[in-house]
Amino acid sequence: MADSESKDDVAWPQKCTHFIRWLLPSVESLQEQQKLAFTAALARVKGSEKYNEGELPTLEDELWLVRFYAFQLSRFMAANHLKDSVKETALTFFNRFYLRRSMLEYDPRMIMFTCITLAIKLEDMWRNYYVDKLLGSVDGLNIARVFALEATVCDALEFNFLVLHTSDSMHIIRMRCMEYLKESLGIDDDILGEHLGMILSVCNDAEKDALYMHEDPEFIFLHTPTQLAVANFTRHCKKRMSSLVSVNKFLAKKMLYGDESRLPVLTKTLQSINDRFTRHMELRASMDSEEQKAGAILDKYLPLYSSL
Repeated sequence: MADSESKDDVAWPQKCTHFIRWLLPSVESLQEQQKLAFTAALARVKGSEKYNEGELPTLEDELWLVRFYAFQLSRFMAANHLKDSVKETALTFFNRFYLRRSMLEYDPRMIMFTCITLAIKLEDMWRNYYVDKLLGSVDGLNIARVFALEATVCDALEFNFLVLHTSDSMHIIRMRCMEYLKESLGIDDDILGEHLGMILSVCNDAEKDALYMHEDPEFIFLHTPTQLAVANFTRHCKKRMSSLVSVNKFLAKKMLYGDESRLPVLTKTLQSINDRFTRHMELRASMDSEEQKAGAILDKYLPLYSSL
């Protein structure tokens, strides 16, 4: 029995659906799946012989619009003060949905809200929100249609509802950082308490950045929640706690259990994540001024939605 439990511990989370179904080995694999979903839908649209090639959006149009509506979804949830777990789950569902389906057949203006209703239920937050009031604030939204699409979204997700959250990893990182400080500085709990506020602040900022990362498919399909959490933590740690924490020593001792041979690979991965985060935030900052571009692309889709 003990051996069985030990094997189960090793299997988690590597054998969970979040890892085996929704983590991809490379950017090329992600792009291939995005292309596959789009071209399959495009073939069905062309099969109707109703629309000309020039009237249809391109794959590049669609990938940009996915990013745009992920940002709109994120902004809506922030404005309505939804829990972080709901935000991460809804954004994950939205990106997973459009990895397997295309906007050629499914309107993101509906799907984004369906992802919210599912996330609220699956994160057991349905007691905390009046969904009719939450969605009722959106002009012209067909709330009945939002709920009717839940089965469609679940089917695209292959009923894989598990979403591992960066906050779970951040809790472990926070505890290990505190252990590292006590050991490296030779301090007790009382003195550590003087630094606790800074540690918590760094972790909170890292968790906020993790929410932004869930707007971008490359983050959530190419990296584990722990990798995202560690990348955010180390970035903020270097900025604000460099006098207390040697990031590389912390990573080697507390994240790699003393195996320094793996440190170059880890630091390269974290740097890649942080570089992409910089680019993501630059794109994010430009989205508010891209309403006209989004509208022009969406206009190519509207005739398709009216024929569904």
